[in-house]
Amino acid sequence: MTGALAAALVTGLAALAQPVLAEQDEKVYLVARFDLDGTTYNQVVFFQDDAVSDLKGCKREIMYGRNGNWQIYSHITNAVRGFTYSLSYTCALGRQDFSGWDKSGQVNPTHTYEVVVRDESLQVTPRNSYSACLNRLRSAGGETAKQYCARSTQAIQ
Repeated sequence: MTGALAAALVTGLAALAQPVLAEQDEKVYLVARFDLDGTTYNQVVFFQDDAVSDLKGCKREIMYGRNGNWQIYSHITNAVRGFTYSLSYTCALGRQDFSGWDKSGQVNPTHTYEVVVRDESLQVTPRNSYSACLNRLRSAGGETAKQYCARSTQAIQ
């Protein structure tokens, strides 16, 4: 291997190792998905804070949060008696803006979205109803961890 080829290879590998940074108009989102166990019902929250500027920082925040030490996206989930749920987190870059999340848990989710995270890119599409969203996804192969329907208290702005 020549010196120039080796230098180019090292430079290329170093570029791949860099954290994925958000482009100027993209934001880093921590997407929290709450699945009501035994059902097809999901809720979603889109957390965003300018203190998290890359996906690596978001993933680090998930690591802290799983140990109960949220640094930035501090939130508490309240279990509803008689129900169990699963909670999963994904970091993604998105161009959409969302209204604030109701932390009280007193507001019922009124928005239905199809949520897709592909190649660490977030796309959220409003749907008329939860059943229409599920039918659309089922006809396209079904829900997955990265493509699902969910309700939210947050509106796309």
